Amino acid sequence: MKQFLPVVWWLSAALVIAFVLVGLGYLFADALLLGVLFLPGMLTARYFVPQLSFERRREGILNAVYLALAILGIEYLSLMLGHAVALGTGEGGMPGLLLNPPFIRLLLTAFIAPEMALENHLERRCPYAPSISFVSDRRKITLDPAEILYVESNDSEVWIHTAEGGAYRTKTRISQWETQLDSRFLRIHRSFIVNTARLDRCCPGHVEIGGMTIEISRKYREAARQRLKTAADA
Repeated sequence: MKQFLPVVWWLSAALVIAFVLVGLGYLFADALLLGVLFLPGMLTARYFVPQLSFERRREGILNAVYLALAILGIEYLSLMLGHAVALGTGEGGMPGLLLNPPFIRLLLTAFIAPEMALENHLERRCPYAPSISFVSDRRKITLDPAEILYVESNDSEVWIHTAEGGAYRTKTRISQWETQLDSRFLRIHRSFIVNTARLDRCCPGHVEIGGMTIEISRKYREAARQRLKTAADA
């Protein structure tokens, strides 16, 4: 049920926006189209804004400005496209309210903030799924995610290594595993995802887990540094 909540939330958001647009004089079908076209910018804000870091203040502010402009650009393009499709080019322009950045920001905040709060609440109540299933060598495997040490990508195959010493081969890409696994897991390399709850040792440039030493690549080092309490390499 939890995995379907974002879909239900954002479809409901599109429906609510449609009713707002009906109040601005749009027919419901046209308003619904525009409501759906609000979603690209809204989802961009939802999933990219929390990733902003202001540790380097100037860089953080610049990234925030670029992201805000990108979100507005996405919203404007989507709305202009939807307006042209729904009403054509000969029936006047969009209401000024739809071109008003504070109004767009208000709509984004009105839906994004409650969704994030609800997601955090559910995460606290039931943070981890009790099991995860996948196919390995034509067999269905069900594991407790807590027993997974790390996920390793090796050419066209991905291996799931467990605390009991097992290794399961799967064709599911590591990028898909990254989205399926819960918040205990962290991508630290193009070829590795590790279970942070199972780490034996954390260093700035590598981690040790299950007798393996795995490098933290430069691309993922900053994210890893924020998630892990690293100690100086001895």
